[in-house]
Amino acid sequence: MCIPTTSVVAIRCPICGQLEFHALSLFEFAGSSSCKIQCTCGRPLLSIGTKDRKKFWLHVDCAMCETKHLFYFTRKQIWSDEVLEIDCEDTGLEIGYIGPKNKVRQCVQKQDRSLAEMAEELGFADYFDSPDIMYDVLDRLYQIAENGNLNCNCGNQNIEIEIFPDHLELRCDYCRSSARIMARTEEDLEYIMNSTAIQLAESGFDFTRLNKTRRRKKSKNSNMSNKK
Repeated sequence: MCIPTTSVVAIRCPICGQLEFHALSLFEFAGSSSCKIQCTCGRPLLSIGTKDRKKFWLHVDCAMCETKHLFYFTRKQIWSDEVLEIDCEDTGLEIGYIGPKNKVRQCVQKQDRSLAEMAEELGFADYFDSPDIMYDVLDRLYQIAENGNLNCNCGNQNIEIEIFPDHLELRCDYCRSSARIMARTEEDLEYIMNSTAIQLAESGFDFTRLNKTRRRKKSKNSNMSNKK
């Protein structure tokens, strides 16, 4: 009989949105009662601890509701041949998985839903002026961020995104640079779909589009609508 002693934790960072995979060994608790897992951006993702190595607690920073959740699992649940789902207690959406590496990756691929689907589940459809366009813009912006191509000229990669009915506001907490991305028309969508990188700058923002880099000057109505 083979008893698993290593699992993989897959959990999304509530700050940068990156889906992180971390190995979790039962032997880590041989000389310690707890351990912490951090995102590559430095944000804490979860803490896991035990008193008897039979029952474990997980303290998770939730990317869905931006609060912390406390879970209790047994050793057999965490180190198992099956995948353990970690769900947001407020929304019911999956925020992570624990289990064998191959099975965890399969679950991530199967359950990796678009921002549009999640927004609809949370009842945001009526909030947007053009829901379909906003969903596609959000998905594309998420892809750009996941590829490491959304950042600020000051070096900060943790860009805040605030959602409005017809546009998105991007802000850097370090240097206070900001930019507006419109999400109302087909032209707005076409522009962001053809963009591969966005970098905030003091005078506006730089964006890479069709292998060319251009700079938008900062203004009250600066955006990424399709203007030549």
